[in-house]
Amino acid sequence: MKCCYVDERRDFFSVLGEKLGEEYQLEAAEADDRGRLTDCDAILVGLPGVEHARFPACLNALKKIVSNVEAAPVVAMVSSADRHGMRLAIAAGAYDCFVEAGSMEELRIVLRRAARYRELTREVRELRSRGPNLSEFDALLGTDATLRAVFALASKVAATGATVLVTGESGTGKELLARAIHKSSPQAAEPFVAVACSSIPETLIESELFGHEKGAFTGAVAVRRGRFEAAGKGTIFLDEIGDLSPAMQVKLLRVLQERSFERLGSNQVMAMEARVICATNRNLKELVATEAFRLDLYYRLNTVELELPPLRERRDDIVLLAHAFLQTMAERHKRPARKISPIAMFAMEEYDWPGNVRELQNVMERAVVICDGGEICIEHLPAQFAGWKDEAAAGASFEEEVRNFKRRLIQRTLVEYGNNKLQAARSLKIARSSLHRLIGDLDIPPTVQ
Repeated sequence: MKCCYVDERRDFFSVLGEKLGEEYQLEAAEADDRGRLTDCDAILVGLPGVEHARFPACLNALKKIVSNVEAAPVVAMVSSADRHGMRLAIAAGAYDCFVEAGSMEELRIVLRRAARYRELTREVRELRSRGPNLSEFDALLGTDATLRAVFALASKVAATGATVLVTGESGTGKELLARAIHKSSPQAAEPFVAVACSSIPETLIESELFGHEKGAFTGAVAVRRGRFEAAGKGTIFLDEIGDLSPAMQVKLLRVLQERSFERLGSNQVMAMEARVICATNRNLKELVATEAFRLDLYYRLNTVELELPPLRERRDDIVLLAHAFLQTMAERHKRPARKISPIAMFAMEEYDWPGNVRELQNVMERAVVICDGGEICIEHLPAQFAGWKDEAAAGASFEEEVRNFKRRLIQRTLVEYGNNKLQAARSLKIARSSLHRLIGDLDIPPTVQ
């Protein structure tokens, strides 16, 4: 990892570089050395105590570096746990702070997080610069390996006419993926018709899908085209397919098998030429086991299944998505916000996002609308982040923040692996004995263990 430092203490940083090890390369730089400060993974800026005569000059140097939008994230090296000085550094735009009396392992954690943030912001900038050259699947932001594998399979399926089943929790972007498949297919110039099956009353859904003739039932005063007919040779997207009644499942199965349908009240058979993409947030296999969903329809729909992972399982994408939504919402609402504060970003990274990407988008839109300055802060986030507001107001020390982060990380991993400590330790890339020691040191309650 290449790191620059802006500080007069060359001997101090020379020793620091030796202690960090060969994995880290420390180089001296000046606050106005734009080339060197943009060609590194993190920047260390020495910041003496607030009472020190050099503090204003060092803080101004930090602000100058941060004003360069292409510069690497800045970590303020403070001489003591001076909360006032640390708050001033964060307010000036520092990504994080490190107390010089801390351990080398703590500094490595801070530098790795800063470098990861640097990597993600570079990717966001690259994606934005590519603009209209993005393929439909590249436009669905995400760096998670599982998600990219889904996009790779979807891009192959798009060129065919195969029926696709998209599964995943609510808010994971199932309709966005369906639209991307359509736009990447030979039918891209044809209509894309989306139907929310769960929002249509049982008495109307057959007419909604297949249409009706005049006089087919009370209130049918004119001929009406259904959604299958409106889709033509394009794509029909049936969302929440698991909510269909058994009677409608039989009728849909017939349409898929025979590739034809009739309007209600008509004997004229019409060809069904549209491609069918279905989506559900329910487990269809469990519904089949309980006979709530037809097995033959399940196999007919499940030619290719694409499962979108929830946002909590791809936390590295939270930073990427949050900044993308920030830019979109700021432009849409003509608001000044252009940055996200470190504590607000850290709080969002730690949140479990039960509403997935849709919830993150709503949170960012709300924050952009109510923020009057250039930076989204913790107080601009909704009530579910109230605990982080209290922590920010208390000005927790760096050591406390690291300890809290470790506790949350271990608790989340234990829950993810069903309290299997061996699997949790492998996921965290630490020895099982180290995990046991951390559980004790961090006072993780037995109910979580």
